[in-house]
Amino acid sequence: MYRSCGSFSETYADDMALLRTRWQWLALGVLLVALVAFPLVVSPAWIRFATISGITIISVLGLQILVGLAGQVSVGQSAFMGIGAYFAAVAAVKLQLPFPLPLLAGAFGAAIIGILFGLPAARIKGFYLALTTLAAQFVFQFSVVRLPDNWFGGSAGISVARPFIFGTQVSSTTGFYYLTLPIVVMTVFATLFILRSRVGRALISVRDNDLAAEVTGINVAYYKVAAFGIASFLAGLAGGLLAYENQLAHFEQFTLFESIWYLGMLIVGGMGTVLGAVLGAVSLRLVQELLTLAGPWVAQLIPGARYDIAFPMVNVVLGIMIIVFLIYQPRGLAHLYRRSERYVRHWPFPY
Repeated sequence: MYRSCGSFSETYADDMALLRTRWQWLALGVLLVALVAFPLVVSPAWIRFATISGITIISVLGLQILVGLAGQVSVGQSAFMGIGAYFAAVAAVKLQLPFPLPLLAGAFGAAIIGILFGLPAARIKGFYLALTTLAAQFVFQFSVVRLPDNWFGGSAGISVARPFIFGTQVSSTTGFYYLTLPIVVMTVFATLFILRSRVGRALISVRDNDLAAEVTGINVAYYKVAAFGIASFLAGLAGGLLAYENQLAHFEQFTLFESIWYLGMLIVGGMGTVLGAVLGAVSLRLVQELLTLAGPWVAQLIPGARYDIAFPMVNVVLGIMIIVFLIYQPRGLAHLYRRSERYVRHWPFPY
């Protein structure tokens, strides 16, 4: 983090602090107040958009730990979200577990499956590892439909009622937003803790040079598999929340397209940083939402266009965005933010 001239650390705790100045504490307070007040000034549609964006942030943060920190490749994050959604639905509907136990069941269930698919990471890397995680995506979609209907509901999925908190059902869109918000905030801070801990430093060393990391005494295979477990845990947590939000756990919600867009969010936001995961998830979800709203208007302007033009238009625009960022801004939005922060801190001096 850039600091102005004359501002320096005197202790290790001060040097490692996330917030070092009064202005940073003030900015954090303003942000939290804005998040709490957000449902009071927008429509229910935008409240639901914010909830979905928060759930997406949780999943992308898990992918950031796996791809951005550990340097592994995964194109099956959406499948692990689906596993978490189904495990949470079974725990809530069939086992009648009270909230938040179904969320934990989905998160730990997805983590166990993620570790199993991550075991090959100890031996293979790159393209072959991508094929392994891609297999997880197809195995999930193939298995859920063909297992007995009394297990996961077959092709109809599993209907999930909104959760009860202290005996009161969270049935409104605003209520579920306030339920999701603290989980997202805790996930962000937990990811920051992992990034700045011994585990985070070990994952970064494995990403940069796994051979050098092994020479220095780091158990490379352990940390690679652990990265898959953490990423799958967060994906399962996000999948469970999404099942509660949609009141349905269905395999069509967790497609290969979603897994690819999660990787695109990392590219747009920036690899290796928590801020990059947050900015990437919010920005791409916002573009997707705006394009979906603009679909009927675009269909009227283009002669002969169909009214379902929104879906292909979203894919084309998001694909172009990813390509542009890969070429012109490979460090993502997080790098642009840091440059802007440095400019503000140093202004009016050029250095």
